[in-house]
Amino acid sequence: MRVAKLTLEQGLFRLNRLTAVLSWLLPVSGVMMAIALVGTSTIDGMRTLPSVMAPAAILGVIAALLAIILSSMWLSRANANLRAAGRNLKHGPVMAWLWTFVPVAGLFKPYDVMREIWRESVLHDGQATGQDTATLPQWWGAWLVAMIGMNLSNRAGIEATEFGRFVLVPVVAVAGFAACILLRSLVRTVNHAQASLAQATVFA
Repeated sequence: MRVAKLTLEQGLFRLNRLTAVLSWLLPVSGVMMAIALVGTSTIDGMRTLPSVMAPAAILGVIAALLAIILSSMWLSRANANLRAAGRNLKHGPVMAWLWTFVPVAGLFKPYDVMREIWRESVLHDGQATGQDTATLPQWWGAWLVAMIGMNLSNRAGIEATEFGRFVLVPVVAVAGFAACILLRSLVRTVNHAQASLAQATVFA
């Protein structure tokens, strides 16, 4: 897949639109996925949510998939914008989104991509605070906890145990929601920082 070559101004406009969508989609997908996780767990062989909530669980899965796809597109566009502004990056815009879907590499490469984007967008202009910088590993840590926990909960028998019902499922739900909120913060901060790229390029 080739990433469309846009001018820096066009790229910034597209990034801003993706950021606007992710700003509401990420929290919504976090909440919906939590509902989906709780709704698919069982207590004594019975669902913890009534059947009327089944559509909400389905919508949660759809929202999560859409959030992952759009987040990958956002990474690619943010990367491409930096390249258009003359920044030297290790990762290209194609791999910036593709790493998310590569087995094993998807556990650490998207973090490398985001860290590079963060460094060149936010830290480059000295806009980040210590708390902002800490958000990056917090986001990825929460995401890994959610993904690993979800894989464990899907194993036969674990979900129906007391550990699965009262520990694993709640931890996965909270971690997934936290990852969505933290990513929302990162996305908005980077988008704000990149808004100054066009002006900086003109006066460079």
